[in-house]
Amino acid sequence: MSTFHVRLLIKPMLCAAGAALALFAAGTGCISTEQTEYRDEPRVKVEFENETAGRLFYESLSKMHSGGSRTESRTEISIPIVFDHKQHVVTGDNTRFNEAVRRCDTNGDGRITEQEARIFADQVAKP
Repeated sequence: MSTFHVRLLIKPMLCAAGAALALFAAGTGCISTEQTEYRDEPRVKVEFENETAGRLFYESLSKMHSGGSRTESRTEISIPIVFDHKQHVVTGDNTRFNEAVRRCDTNGDGRITEQEARIFADQVAKP
């Protein structure tokens, strides 16, 4: 067999191997997305009746978060080989602060009294 014939045989084999590799890569391809979303909001303005009310509120707030520092949710949608989507949502500290203010400020006037702070502290202390 001449060198010319060997070149003629190798060239189609390389083309076929390249095409097979391209088809394999395209056939196993996957649309994949992954995102992390941080959700936070502005802190609500709040004032305290006195120093004791503020201290009770912030101590209770810190006890509320001792189990975990952030609220997170995960969503995953997947169709094997074709599609994969992952979403991760993390809420910020202001969201938790605002929720605590809404729970504590029972009359919604933007001012936390010592009595409201004591009631809030008792609620947080109960498991």
